[in-house]
Amino acid sequence: MPPSARGALTALIRRHGAWLMAAGAGLGILLPDLAAAANPALLPLSCLTMFLALLRVEPTAFIAVLRRPGLGIVVIFWILLACPVLVWCLGRLVLPADDVFLRAMTLIAATPGMMSAAAYGVLLGTDVALLTLVGLPTNILAPVILPAVALLLGGGAAIDPAVTALRLAVMIGASFGGAFLVTALIGRPRIRRAAPAIDTGITLLVAAVGLAVMHGVGPALVAAPGFMTLAILSTLALNLALQATGFAVFGFAIFGFAIPGPVPVQARLSAALVSGNRNMILLLAAISGQGDRPLELIMAAGQLPLYLSPLIVAPLYRRARMRAGR
Repeated sequence: MPPSARGALTALIRRHGAWLMAAGAGLGILLPDLAAAANPALLPLSCLTMFLALLRVEPTAFIAVLRRPGLGIVVIFWILLACPVLVWCLGRLVLPADDVFLRAMTLIAATPGMMSAAAYGVLLGTDVALLTLVGLPTNILAPVILPAVALLLGGGAAIDPAVTALRLAVMIGASFGGAFLVTALIGRPRIRRAAPAIDTGITLLVAAVGLAVMHGVGPALVAAPGFMTLAILSTLALNLALQATGFAVFGFAIFGFAIPGPVPVQARLSAALVSGNRNMILLLAAISGQGDRPLELIMAAGQLPLYLSPLIVAPLYRRARMRAGR
């Protein structure tokens, strides 16, 4: 393929990345056998996605975030503590305490941000270094946080700490180690020049992950269309509401103790992104086999908004960056 045609193709993929992500998930629902075949590749696909996203993190930006971790710590507390409390309190205004949707929404709000948040950050133009800093500790704390929240809600969430730790170690070790090795071998300038190709690869990989993660969702939608439709709409609404709330909350000046001056818009967008998009794969694995089929169906449906919400928020994120002059 001529370089000009290749450049036009990669630009087209990046420009329509949100649609491709949604298409990957939609394909997984429409073709359940294909989703089932792709599902075993979910871990390596996720590792490769994280690896490419980490290549796009500028070392100077990540070091700057590490040197001033205050904002990251506040975002972590917001995700793991404030969000579930907020969702529970607001939900109790309209739903009984034992309602399965209230329990599901609260569990989702207590779940750490998805490990591929950095990849989404690259595509949506947020602070990828902050997303990386926030993503690691929140997922490491998941085996403690999720069972505790489930116990308070009157249910169980059997997360095997050893299995979770091993999965995280593989993802983190492979992606960080690979990014460090490639950077050392070819240098940061060449990686910067390859940014369009890397972003294209991230887009295609996220779409492939969306295909694989929809394993089981299509048959569930056929078996219980009404319930699954309600579950998809509810989890999508929660995703968008938490994103909007996260962006608004970090616009207040109350975080002066964590970062001098107003929180930059890219950091606010990162807080919004990770507020709404949670590690639904981890949560679904945690509650599977507990005998609560309605709760499992809601969690399965909750994976779809991860691939639908970028279609909705991408223009809003772009507008926020333009207003801030970024």
